[in-house]
Amino acid sequence: MRKRSFAKLGTAAVALSLAALTACGSSGSGSVAPEPGATLSKSPIVIGNVGQYSGSSFGGQYLQAVHSLQAWVKWTNEHGGLNGHPVKLVWHDDVNNPAKALQYVKEMVENDHIVALVGTVDSGADNAWTDYVKQKKLPVIGGLSVDANWDKNPYMLSANVTIGNYLTGTLVAAKSVGTKVGEFACAELVACKTGVTAFEGIAKQLGLGWAGAQLVSATATDYTAQCAAMKSAGADVVVPEVDGPTAVRVIKGCNTQGYKPALVVPASLINDEVLADPAFDGAVGVASSPLWFGDADLTRDWREAYTAMFPDAQPNGYATLGWQAGVVFGTALKNAPDTVTSDTVLQSLYALPAGSTFGGWTPPLTFSPGKTTATQPCMWQVQIKNGKLTAPQGNKYVCAS
Repeated sequence: MRKRSFAKLGTAAVALSLAALTACGSSGSGSVAPEPGATLSKSPIVIGNVGQYSGSSFGGQYLQAVHSLQAWVKWTNEHGGLNGHPVKLVWHDDVNNPAKALQYVKEMVENDHIVALVGTVDSGADNAWTDYVKQKKLPVIGGLSVDANWDKNPYMLSANVTIGNYLTGTLVAAKSVGTKVGEFACAELVACKTGVTAFEGIAKQLGLGWAGAQLVSATATDYTAQCAAMKSAGADVVVPEVDGPTAVRVIKGCNTQGYKPALVVPASLINDEVLADPAFDGAVGVASSPLWFGDADLTRDWREAYTAMFPDAQPNGYATLGWQAGVVFGTALKNAPDTVTSDTVLQSLYALPAGSTFGGWTPPLTFSPGKTTATQPCMWQVQIKNGKLTAPQGNKYVCAS
């Protein structure tokens, strides 16, 4: 692990420009259960997952997170389960509908008898079910944890970074390529606008100059004014916190005006179009879970299992997120008793050593009764060079401390 230092940040309630982290995919529901004839003799441990796998305008990335979790379940059952227990996964696409999200969570708790939600990607829609899981004392482990619920609900337990640490990790990357940062934030979501103040505050605490934020609309056809304003403000590094297609249009628009700042983007935004665009050459990307490309030993099991289960997939920055959550859940229950309940899961998490990193699959995490996960501002970094993804730090997270 490589660390970079900065003045210690205080805790603040912040909101993120979630547009670049929101996505969609094929709708549906399903389950992954042990293969017929499996020799695992103990009762199944049932886990649930809910996410916005369709119903959003921000792309198909999220679906890869639940695919990743499905691969972890299958791999785990093929390798002895959890102390002899097979794992069964029940998952639902809530189509970015809070009412459906709550309905599905209730069904999984009351009908499927899940002991935890694992690897959820439901930012925003989780507002509908956060009080329910708290009432039921149901652990929610890992996934995308960048809204305020993960900083307030002691049963929502992050396996990577929460909102403040996500912003910090992004701006640590920005500091590696520039000195004055600006943000292109989506105009459609309230979270984008409210996140600007937090973004500015953390940038200044990191010693970065602040060039301000420009709101951009996904439906706009011209971004001349926003690019001109950012150039005039002297931003030498820009963070486009918008969906992928909009980011491409904005950055191309800036380039045609002769404005070519360094870029820091969510890794989930990087697709074939971004890789092929010279405007993004040199861009740094940040990810909340280990890298989905290359041949690192860390991700060998994930890579083999994911490819076998989804041979036609083109992995993106969410493709290891579900496996990461599964690793945390599975490590906690490696000595699972004959009967596993939600409280068993919680007590097993609390018993883990402080600062656990799960073999490098997570940044340091500490689980404590009655508290949300203690996390650190650690993220994985990628960089685009000559149309290809590279890993300048290897498949290791980079921390600010």
